[in-house]
Amino acid sequence: MKNTFKLVVLSVLLGIFWLMPVQAQENDGVATVVTITAKSGHEKELVEAITNYHHWVAKHDGHFEYNWYEIETGPDTGKYIARSGDHNWSDFDAEYDWQDEAGENFAANVAPHIEGATRVITVEMDDFSHWPESFEGYTHFQVEDWYIKNGQYGNFRQGLKKISDTLKAGNFPGYWGFVSVASGGHGNQVTLVTANKGWSDMAEKDPSFFDIMSEALGGPEEFQAFMGDWGATFKTGRSQMVSLMPEASDYGND
Repeated sequence: MKNTFKLVVLSVLLGIFWLMPVQAQENDGVATVVTITAKSGHEKELVEAITNYHHWVAKHDGHFEYNWYEIETGPDTGKYIARSGDHNWSDFDAEYDWQDEAGENFAANVAPHIEGATRVITVEMDDFSHWPESFEGYTHFQVEDWYIKNGQYGNFRQGLKKISDTLKAGNFPGYWGFVSVASGGHGNQVTLVTANKGWSDMAEKDPSFFDIMSEALGGPEEFQAFMGDWGATFKTGRSQMVSLMPEASDYGND
């Protein structure tokens, strides 16, 4: 049973790290996101091993590039997230003659430091997202899972679109994105991600969410009524803060 578990984990990871095109000319906003648990006491070795692996795989055409993050709050504190985005669905069908060698490299040097891993595939919800032109300087990301209630998907999207459009029009001084979970995770799951330049950037914004929405909707009472109706379409789940790991995300391109 133990060996079977290791083989399953390894197959998942190799399916992720046999890395396909870095960026497509036009992408579907598809990303692969892996939550990784290091073996106890192997955290430093894992970061070193994955950095070395990234430098090796970067020599091969057609690899994915992953950014790595450490989970700093929530029940998964201490685990890692590896994410590669901006893909087409067809990227996941690509095959290359170096994949077998990559699998052997990963199995020998990286997998021994990993206790377990889970994977989801997400799709960017462009109509509801507002990202900066560049992520330079953004080091911390708040990640929160939401679960849309059965029969409420249309109402949820309608309310979310109103909020997103209102915040953009009101020049809300923050950035956010929504993704839907297409594979793995739970049914009707979407994830909210907000980008921050460190912990101090998480202070309340000016103008605030409340200020912009209240003014647009006609006052605080109207805002509260809207939020009450819209909030009934979904429930919140896990919330966690993750921080970018530059060393583990390095492919030696500079």
